[in-house]
Amino acid sequence: MALTKWILTQEEQNKAMTDELPLLRAKAGISQGDLCNMVGISRQTCSAIETRRRIMTWSTYLTLVLFFDNNINTRDMLRNSAAYPGEIFLRMNDGKSPDNTLLGQSANELNEILKDLDDQARHALKTMLLVEYARCKKLPGDFVIKAFDGVNLTAVSTDTATEQALRNIRSQRG
Repeated sequence: MALTKWILTQEEQNKAMTDELPLLRAKAGISQGDLCNMVGISRQTCSAIETRRRIMTWSTYLTLVLFFDNNINTRDMLRNSAAYPGEIFLRMNDGKSPDNTLLGQSANELNEILKDLDDQARHALKTMLLVEYARCKKLPGDFVIKAFDGVNLTAVSTDTATEQALRNIRSQRG
């Protein structure tokens, strides 16, 4: 494996993030001071970066990419900008694009798909996801039963709720 794919230029480190930073902050609804507190840089450093008096460090760049990529309000904006290190990811992964989105879709693409589904289809998808979640987390069977009945799982965790869910499921089967 060639070491060169891991060596990044200053331009790659800062590629367009400096230009996009104020727009991304505004889209996230966060002040410069609050962002600085979260990513661990001083407000003076952030101001110097935004006014191009200072070049951001690689760690600051990566922190900002992670912050804005994991914010639902800024993810698409970041990924569609030159600030997103897609080319770097490709180089680091031997030309393969790392895809960490659900089913390879962005949140907006999934919302477009989901809006066309009827209530039964949305309930079926939610139930399937909850069943798989319970399996992966090794949760008890009552979690799965409640999932099939559409119970709000965060609000109810009693045996009575499980029994009621079973009664509802049985009555629907007729």
